[in-house]
This record gives sequence, C-alpha cells and structure tokens, in this order.
Amino acid sequence: MKTFMLNIMLLLASVAVVNAQSREVEVECEWGSISATIDMPEGETSTAVLVVAGSGPTDRYGNSAGGLNTYSYKMLGEGLAKEGFAVMRYDKRAIGLSTYPAEKIPALLLDDFIDDARRCVEFLHDEGFERVIVAGHSEGGLIALVLASDEQVKVDGIVLLCAAGYAMDEILNYQLSQQLVPMHMGLLMRSTNIIRSLKQGKQVPAEDIPAELMSLFHPTVQPLVISSMQYDPVAYAKEVKCPTLIVSGGRDIQVAPSNGERLAGAMPEAEAVLFENMTHVLKDADTSDRIEQLLGVYSNSNLAITEGLVPVIVNFINNI
Repeated sequence: MKTFMLNIMLLLASVAVVNAQSREVEVECEWGSISATIDMPEGETSTAVLVVAGSGPTDRYGNSAGGLNTYSYKMLGEGLAKEGFAVMRYDKRAIGLSTYPAEKIPALLLDDFIDDARRCVEFLHDEGFERVIVAGHSEGGLIALVLASDEQVKVDGIVLLCAAGYAMDEILNYQLSQQLVPMHMGLLMRSTNIIRSLKQGKQVPAEDIPAELMSLFHPTVQPLVISSMQYDPVAYAKEVKCPTLIVSGGRDIQVAPSNGERLAGAMPEAEAVLFENMTHVLKDADTSDRIEQLLGVYSNSNLAITEGLVPVIVNFINNI
C-alpha cells in the first residue's frame, strides 16, 4: 500500500473551475431514464470517469434539497475534463431530471442504485470509451466497490472518495453519537435500538421513531436503509482486482479517516491519500466543528474543491 500524507500548501498544482464543454445525455431504462451530463475535454480521449453520488437526494452537481449546496461534482468533473478526461455525472433515479414512478420510490433498494451505476458504465463503453474509471463518493464508493468486485461490467479502476469502510449501521451509530453525545443520550439510545432492528431486517413503525430522527428513519426509506446495511465494504474490497485510489479527508465529520485506513488494509495494492483539511464534501475547512462546516462549507457553492484532489486523481488514472 502506498500511503501519502499530503499538505495542500505544498502542492504546486491547483484546481480551477473551468467552463468545460459538456453535453446532456439520457440513459434509457425500463422504468424511465437516467439524466446525465458528460463534461468533455478539448481533445479526443479514450478514458471516461463516472462520478457516483453519495447517499440521499444528491444530484449530478453534488447538491441536494436538504441544504447541500456545494457543486463539488461539477467542479470535479470540469477539473478532470480540463486534464483530458470525459466525466459523466448523473442524477440518481427520482432525483433531478431522472424520471421514476413516484409510487415506487418507497421500495427502492441499494441494489437499484448499483444497477443504475452499472448501466452508466455500459453506456460509456457503448459511447466508445475504452477505459472507464468509477469515482464513487461516500455511498457511491460502496457502489464502486460492488461494480469492481462483481465484474459484471468492465471497470478499469475505481476512486473511493470519502468512502465508508464499515457497514452502514456502524456509520450511522458513529455519526449520531458525534451529534447526540453528551446532551441527548436518551435520543442516542433510541436511535441505537432503531438501527439494531433495521440491521436485523425489521422495519420500525412510525410511532416508534422520535420526531428528531424521522427524516433519517422514515418508514418510506427503511427498505433502502435495511438493504444498505447488508453490505460490508471490506468484503467487496477484498474481491477488487482493478487499480484503486482511496481518498480520505482529515476533517470529514461524516466518514472518519479510519474508514479509508480500513479499506486500505483490505486492499494492499491500493494507493491511499489523506488530505488533512478536506471535509466530506471534498472541500477544505479550518475546523472540524460540525455546525461550522454545515454553515461555511456544505452550503458554500463558491468554495473550490480541495486543492490537489484533481491532480492526484489524474496521476492515478495516467498510471493505470
């Protein structure tokens, strides 16, 4: 394993948000279509990068209606396009411009989103790209691991951006403990019991969910949460044979750097990079305080993505 502690102040390369050429595409599915943007470089390229979004209603730009306003995926796509690669960013089904029957949304499982990413990889190959690299952010990292390990489609490399190294139930317990200790111990105990039930595949009635936790454990999202909890990222990591880049953020308040370390331990040939000031949304912060990050980074569309992130990914792809 190659491990590097990167201080961004020492990096000579910088990332600029550019007006990359782009085209809008539709990936037809039996249930509707996946709407996507492909950022194109100025010259020809045989390599495409597929950006797979994190959990929740995150769109192709890296934004969501829940207050996430980063444009991180757009900045990443345009930055990589400037360096000579095509980059496909897509809206997950039922998000943005991607269509999906509303009545079917409560039955969505993680398997469905894995299938959608697989379709996008196939689409890029059909478009004539010889190499496809899957860059999965957060939950998208788990999806990248599954695609690379099951080998149902040709994946030439994966980039894991702030990806979890533990199952979803462990991640949720960690995140909630960070937010609820020590002031809300009763609420933490209730969340722990809910998570335990979901891990066992048992849905929790709405009347047993505190109002403060309803957005996270609403009955309509429980099938998705239950399905996600069944995936152990390390088990899939051990089956991956293609080149892998693991990128972690030292100021990530959602997925601690220890997750990257756990993935790296299961993938001895992987390259692991830690950006000391990077947050979960691929942008730097000078604090690890949750509220300050939510106000100053998660909602700041003008803040550039972490300096050095694009060059590290470019170097990884060029060495495949």
